[in-house]
Amino acid sequence: GLPDIPLVVGGQTKVSSETEAGHDPSNNGETWYRYSVGSKEDVDAALQTAKRVQQNWAALSIDERKHILYRVAEVMHEQTDKTIAIMTRDAGKTVAEADPEISEAIDFARFYASTAKNFESSEPIGTVLVVPPWNFPYAIPAGGVFAALAAGNTVILKPAPETVATAWVLANQIWEGGVPKEVLQFLPMRDDENGKYLVTHDEINGVILTGAFDTAMLFTSWKPEINLMAETSGKNALLISACADIDIAVKDLVQSAFGHAGQKCSAASIAIVDTHIYNDPAFIRQLKDAVESLSVGAGWDFSTTVGPIIRPAESALHRALTELEPGERWLVEPQKLDSAGLMWRPGVKLDVQAGSWSHRNEWFGPVLAVIEAPDFYTAITWQNQTEFG
Repeated sequence: GLPDIPLVVGGQTKVSSETEAGHDPSNNGETWYRYSVGSKEDVDAALQTAKRVQQNWAALSIDERKHILYRVAEVMHEQTDKTIAIMTRDAGKTVAEADPEISEAIDFARFYASTAKNFESSEPIGTVLVVPPWNFPYAIPAGGVFAALAAGNTVILKPAPETVATAWVLANQIWEGGVPKEVLQFLPMRDDENGKYLVTHDEINGVILTGAFDTAMLFTSWKPEINLMAETSGKNALLISACADIDIAVKDLVQSAFGHAGQKCSAASIAIVDTHIYNDPAFIRQLKDAVESLSVGAGWDFSTTVGPIIRPAESALHRALTELEPGERWLVEPQKLDSAGLMWRPGVKLDVQAGSWSHRNEWFGPVLAVIEAPDFYTAITWQNQTEFG
């Protein structure tokens, strides 16, 4: 396992009496580390520190901050192997999914550092809280943190509870690259009253959230005047027209639907397929064959193409994995492969109707719904009927 992960508040490393477990979804959800959880006192201390040092950080020239963030990018690059190893175990990401995510995070460091020049006349807002998701546990927190730092703000990073180890690796790389520990503070919290206290605190000048639409609604209900920069849910479709190359269409569809076990806003959870292709036996045969030949397994196993889901399926995902609507049938029925309910062979539903539950609802996991469309114009109309695209 990993050593226990502390808080870093006020420039100091702190172990709290309250801890939570970090799990390995590739190994039946077994605990492999513990992390400290912040209190209201920790929140107050972190925000006092952030406010105190923000002027000094903002007083650096844009080139000085750029120099630091470029050095951070080098540290991230040098430690790629370690980051992949942690991410595959922490988030159940495959090596093939983890590697480009690290490249994306390094790009963010350089991109925000380089483009800050375009905003030289603007003022930093102050202290920014970054609230990232577990599904891109390295690149998405990096994007929020680097954007805020490049602009001269101080940052509180509240990692996703499921992937604290990955965020901890990132934070250490940022400090090692030269960002002071007072400028970027590391504050894991629970989704409880103390977490709410942090999100709604008057000393927070902006919140960068990537997560569920419901979370964004919750934050705004807590504090209607909150300065919230949010990227929320997605329900994506892949449209396959009558003139599509079936080989390429199936390859792209399967990659989009089941990369990272379908746990991303960009995953194609629906295919809307022109009737000519839908009724071509080659399409259905190849789709079935492609999905059944996917290798389901541990994130850290190099041969895995579909890793585990982050936690046992509940609500929408459980329904998607286990139930059919009237008229639907399984081309490939999902199968649970471990006792914890984290490892699933992906599923494909055929004869899904436009306007049905599968068409309109988001789920975060390895299920693909296939809808037959009479023509491409109708397919586009149906694609636009989901609340989040």
